[in-house]
Amino acid sequence: MNPLIAGRSPYALITDDDIIIRMFAREALEQAGWVVEEAENGREACTAFQQKLPDVVLLDVMMPEMDGFQTCAALRQLPGGEHTPILIMTGLGDFESITKAYDAGATDFIVKPLNAMLLTHRIRYMVRANQVLQELRASQATLTQARDAAMEGARLKSEFLATMSHEIRTPMNGVLGMADWLLETELTPEQLDCAQTIRSSGDSLMVIINDILDFSKIESGKLSLELLEFDLPKFLDRVLALFAERAQRKGLVLQTHIAEDVPTAMCGDPTRLQQIISNLLANAIKFSDHGTVSLKVDLDQRPPEQRLEFPATTYGEASPEANRVSHIRFSVSDNGIGIAPAAFSKLFQPFVQADGSTTRKYGGTGLGLAICKQLVELMGGHIGAESEPGSGSVFRFTVPLQQRLSDHDTAKQAA
Repeated sequence: MNPLIAGRSPYALITDDDIIIRMFAREALEQAGWVVEEAENGREACTAFQQKLPDVVLLDVMMPEMDGFQTCAALRQLPGGEHTPILIMTGLGDFESITKAYDAGATDFIVKPLNAMLLTHRIRYMVRANQVLQELRASQATLTQARDAAMEGARLKSEFLATMSHEIRTPMNGVLGMADWLLETELTPEQLDCAQTIRSSGDSLMVIINDILDFSKIESGKLSLELLEFDLPKFLDRVLALFAERAQRKGLVLQTHIAEDVPTAMCGDPTRLQQIISNLLANAIKFSDHGTVSLKVDLDQRPPEQRLEFPATTYGEASPEANRVSHIRFSVSDNGIGIAPAAFSKLFQPFVQADGSTTRKYGGTGLGLAICKQLVELMGGHIGAESEPGSGSVFRFTVPLQQRLSDHDTAKQAA
């Protein structure tokens, strides 16, 4: 049966200065359905190769002017030669010649005297393997193009979201400013209610806009962290104060606890740390109708081999060699509606909430937890959650923070 390659007979180029070998190889291949071209030396082989690209090349090793190794290397440099199967025919069965053939770019080798059946089967296998390899390369190229297109689409999406958020935030600032001005004037009860509604709705919309901006920055890799000194207890007091009234309105008890061994003076990005804690506290209050919302801070007592590394490059001017690093764990717990086990797989995905019905009842973009996860990982930490439907949830995240040396420690080191 005549083998076909892309609807045509396969074409082989035989190169050998021995006419008997060429005739034997030609006869074996032609009986197997191949079209054959002959060349007496390497120079003729290169010329014939450029005139018509063969499906396979057979090369003798011992030839005048250019031996088989040199010819093989030359063919690999020609257009189309990079992937063409090349079979070296050699009477030298030693390891050195075989190794040299592969180093020159040969696909395979066969030892003389030639066996017709072995020759045709060896060539058929080489050509089939080459076809599969070319198809694989083509599919990889297609996948690479698709990946690049997807990444470009994601980049354009992030840029669009960032641009639109900026454009929306500018007039929103004007709306909020005018609402504040109205609230400072004498208003009837009905007018006051309208102005307060405008202000409240504007604040809610600004939160959404800021979430989209932050998400876009993180996605595009443009969000950088600051390395600032802060007092951890005072920092947490300020964060909790922002939610005191909100918790009180829902009859919730808001409390915090800091373990005694947690360092007080820290270095990190308090703004982004506040953003993470605020998101978790806001969710805890939003999804709770009774009980307690608590923030617990302690040290993550992991063995040394599991310790988190302080991401000095993320913070820019960080110098962890001059400061101790503490692994601080923050836990926010509530007695709210809880999360179903099946929803955990999409808990930290962007634009997704654990249950679609919560979006309708509680609102939100579904970006809060995704941003928390991205910020925590940017800080070199990790985040997770535990929950049971109807019994509340616990969200925990651990981040490595630099422990600022106290004046006493600094003096002790200097001494």
